[in-house]
Amino acid sequence: MADFFPAREAELLEWLKNFSTVLAENASVWNVPADVASGLTATVKGYETAYEAAKGENGTKALLLEKTEKKDALKGDVRNIKNKYLDYNDAVSDPDRERLRLPIRDRNPTPKPRPTGRPLLEVAPTNNRQHTATAINQGTGKKAKPDGVHGVRYVWEIREAAPSNADDLRRSVFRIRTTEVFDYSEEDRGKKVFYAACYENAKGEAGPWSDIVGAIIP
Repeated sequence: MADFFPAREAELLEWLKNFSTVLAENASVWNVPADVASGLTATVKGYETAYEAAKGENGTKALLLEKTEKKDALKGDVRNIKNKYLDYNDAVSDPDRERLRLPIRDRNPTPKPRPTGRPLLEVAPTNNRQHTATAINQGTGKKAKPDGVHGVRYVWEIREAAPSNADDLRRSVFRIRTTEVFDYSEEDRGKKVFYAACYENAKGEAGPWSDIVGAIIP
């Protein structure tokens, strides 16, 4: 299944603005909590501000990193709203999904069970202030996702000691792909960051977490 977000960043911003506007206008009809809709509107505005600040010659590494972090967090928020409030909501019609610029949902999908396997998470330094995390299918030893898996949920946090549970890691992003690159600022060099990952199906139902992996930011 292809991702529904536009690939070009300028088109993505317009898509997000349209999505948040349509959502806010119909939140009460679709039983979407008002604070969810208003929170998304504010987050989109924050991303737009970061996007404009990072354009052209003013786009320092710090501004570009801030823009990327806001974009990734925002896409995760939209995906969660789509999964939780829109996909299986009978009040959201196919024309509504078209206005939201979402694909029309298959009304009789083949059920996809919650993933039962957990990925083997590998984290490696790939550049200065950068890690690459890869979710390995433990059944095959390769990066290809298990059957019925839509993507990978990565969680991470810079902290002194490992958490007792991956749910305690505060930052989160969902990806269709099984590899994700994490960039950090210069002041983060030498700090320890902890990661974990799990598989999710197309309904956003998560499987068990991988082991928590710690790494030093190079």
